[in-house]
This record gives sequence, structure tokens and C-alpha cells, in this order.
Amino acid sequence: MMHGSSVGSRLWIRVFGAPLLIALATTIGLLAALLWGDGGRYVAWVTVGFPVLVIFGIWLRRSRKAGSS
Repeated sequence: MMHGSSVGSRLWIRVFGAPLLIALATTIGLLAALLWGDGGRYVAWVTVGFPVLVIFGIWLRRSRKAGSS
């Protein structure tokens, strides 16, 4: 029987850490829009727009990397 190691747990965090944080921020933003009224609207814009900024940043990094090769 194999037991988990610290290397395995660190790999799990490296793979799923960022997507989980993005999902958590988006969920908080959606709940803020529903529950906090006018102030929640601004929180929602920032947190729901965050995944779009992440995708745009990755796209820019990849396009620069492809252009320099």
C-alpha cells in the first residue's frame, strides 16, 4: 500500500491551487452581488472580472513567447 508523501501534497497544491483561488474569488463576487446591494456590485465586478484578466495575462505571455522564438 502506498502512502502519501509531502511531494504529492505539494504537487496537488501547485496544480489546483490557482484554479481554486479563482473559483473562490468568483463565488465571493457572485454572492456579494446578490447579498450586499450597491457595494456588492463593485466587489462583483472586480472578482468576476479577475478570471478574464488572468486569461488575458496568460494569452499575452504566450504570444510574446511565441513571437520571440
